[in-house]
Amino acid sequence: MSEAFRLGGWGMYPTTLFGLILVVSAWRFAFAPGRGRLALIKWMGVLVSLSSVLGFVTGCIKTFLSAGQLSGNDAIGCVITGIGESANNLGLGLCMLIIATLGVVVGHARKPVEMIDPNL
Repeated sequence: MSEAFRLGGWGMYPTTLFGLILVVSAWRFAFAPGRGRLALIKWMGVLVSLSSVLGFVTGCIKTFLSAGQLSGNDAIGCVITGIGESANNLGLGLCMLIIATLGVVVGHARKPVEMIDPNL
């Protein structure tokens, strides 16, 4: 995992911070389901998604700028490697979202029947 952090660059840190807040919030919902907790979970999920995409995009920008200074096959190899490294941000964001979604699913499964909205 430390290798993924090194390869992913600075974008891994805000994604991790926001992701941990999301996961904790989602699992708190799992153990004490309540409608009031869902808004935080929803918007933290959006924030984690945006943070991971921002890390990926900035990594790709840096990759393309660096590859522009190289010639031919060297540039192609640089782009392939750089995009692969940048994708670590997306992978981390998706992992955090999956773990949090599991918490929300458990919370919904534990909800008392009277809390379930028939319109959903």
